[in-house]
Amino acid sequence: MPREKYTEESQKYGRSPFTFEIEKDEQVLFYFGANHSHDSANHQYSLLRKYWNQFISRTRGVNRMVLVEGSLRPIRKSEEEAIKQGGEGSLITFFADRENVEVVCPDIHTGEFIKSRSDIDIDAWLLLSFLRWFNNFSSGGLENYKEEAGKWIKQRKIKPEFSNTDVSLENISRLYMKYIGKEFDVNKSQNSLISPNRNDAITNKLARLHSDLREVKIVETIVRHWNEGKSIFVVFGSGHLIIQRPALEELLK
Repeated sequence: MPREKYTEESQKYGRSPFTFEIEKDEQVLFYFGANHSHDSANHQYSLLRKYWNQFISRTRGVNRMVLVEGSLRPIRKSEEEAIKQGGEGSLITFFADRENVEVVCPDIHTGEFIKSRSDIDIDAWLLLSFLRWFNNFSSGGLENYKEEAGKWIKQRKIKPEFSNTDVSLENISRLYMKYIGKEFDVNKSQNSLISPNRNDAITNKLARLHSDLREVKIVETIVRHWNEGKSIFVVFGSGHLIIQRPALEELLK
């Protein structure tokens, strides 16, 4: 679906999470559009458990798999730990492990994306990467912010794409002023600056470029496994569901 139609289309869905299914012969696609919460009390988790149980009941004895967003997760010791450490992606991985269901991540990793685009402004990409991390981290509160930000910075410093870049909170604050035109405020949401469905800042433009490539690869992966005869349980953010749904309904049916 064109990004320009996203705002209008999203209003039809209401509060995330939301779902849709496709059935053809003995195959099913269950798509869970998540809200990325790390709070085990969040209303999405009871819905995800119920939706997963429906999928398991519907697909017993058939070839099935799970697709998750971002990266593959380690198996956690409990549901609560899974949610705290990795949100819905870790929880569905926990569920899949109990049922011996394969988990695959079809996402485009950032290093792969950077290599494919020689025109990327690495400083702007660093800022977007930080704001994405911050948006995810701050959804659970700001406790230990400096400590956790330090861990994030340490992990980024060893990434090849940032080998010639000053990866520090001080530089990120400077980049925020340079590209956004104001001081970074840790107490304010940064969600609007990482949305691929907006076109306000350079971070939005980069997010859109990256996300459009992701959407294509995710849909291609779903179609490929569907054509292999697999039933598929997808757990991605709700925005991906809205963007991908028209293509999936056309290609899978």
